[in-house]
Amino acid sequence: MRGLLAFLLLGAIAVAVALFARINVGHVLFVAPPYRLEVSLNLFLVLAVAAFALGYAIVRFGVRLARLPAEVRAYRKSQQVARARAKQDAALVGLLEGRFGRARAAAEEALAIPHSSGLAALIAARAALETRAFDTAEAFLARADAQVPSLAVPRLMLEAELALERGRGGDALAGLAALKREAGAHTAALRLELRALAQAGRHAELPPIIDQLEKRKVYDRAQADLLRAAAHADALKDLSTDIAGMRAYWSRLSDTDRTNPRVARAAAQSFLALGRDSDAAEVATRSLERHWDPEQVALYARCQLPDARRQLEAAERWLVEHSQDATLLDALGRLCERERLWGKAETYYEASLALEDGWRTRVALGEMLARLGRGAAADAHLAAALKLALAELGREAADRP
Repeated sequence: MRGLLAFLLLGAIAVAVALFARINVGHVLFVAPPYRLEVSLNLFLVLAVAAFALGYAIVRFGVRLARLPAEVRAYRKSQQVARARAKQDAALVGLLEGRFGRARAAAEEALAIPHSSGLAALIAARAALETRAFDTAEAFLARADAQVPSLAVPRLMLEAELALERGRGGDALAGLAALKREAGAHTAALRLELRALAQAGRHAELPPIIDQLEKRKVYDRAQADLLRAAAHADALKDLSTDIAGMRAYWSRLSDTDRTNPRVARAAAQSFLALGRDSDAAEVATRSLERHWDPEQVALYARCQLPDARRQLEAAERWLVEHSQDATLLDALGRLCERERLWGKAETYYEASLALEDGWRTRVALGEMLARLGRGAAADAHLAAALKLALAELGREAADRP
């Protein structure tokens, strides 16, 4: 329809021009003494239009000719960008497939092309990091095209991870602080911060990070509880020479955390190291009321309390529910030995060995019998303890990679 209308319009214009030329009898006179030139008005108009069209064409051609070098450069640049992007895409695919060598090679090819993106440098750095080529990864991150503001966040992430892999937790934390100023605290950065704090030995700062990651569904409740308990336990171990810091940290913990077996064990060990046996015994007792833990029973037996008889009676009450626990029987033997209840101590030691033949119990029993002048029996227990200890060392050595 549009074509028909255009054709009709063009025909109408042609008819109008023909009619105008037919009725137009004017002339144009050009005088340049001594010359005179007279032409019809119709011819003048045709020549004027033709001259304008020719002039316009010449100007357009000149402009086009002047722009040609820039257009050639732009075309070559677009071709280079397209090639670089294709190589970059190949590098990214290799990275996602786990083919890090291929990804790095493709990224290097992309970087060799002029006008390539700095993103290729970050892909190459990630691939190098995955293959533990740390110096190469650092070189890629130091490139000028990787320093552009638009790539600041991924670059800082990679720099922090590189510092972590090199065991430089402090440098990683400094990089993550810069990242937080740049983009706030996002999930991936929090996970790196968790690793960096643990590596730097700043265990007391881990629980708040774990809480945030739990809220963001990175860890479920059980996983978060395990990580939080481990963090508290490591923090308490770090305070084994600082009684004021130990008490302050312990007072900040919730009742649930205090009775967690792992946390309570660490607290009891630190209190014992500080010579606060009463505090250690209280920690172990409160935790054992909630969660039975043989290791805590052993720690409880190590506590030197003023009222040892009361300590023994408290431990004997646990026999009602845990009479088949070898560690509890061993602990009772040690507590009885401390009170010089030799016969009772021997009974508990023998009962513990009947359930679990452990070299530590045999050593304790052998040493007690030696002090009582029963050399033959003591030697038998100590010899058996040596065999058991050597066998345990052999198993541990076999389990090591």
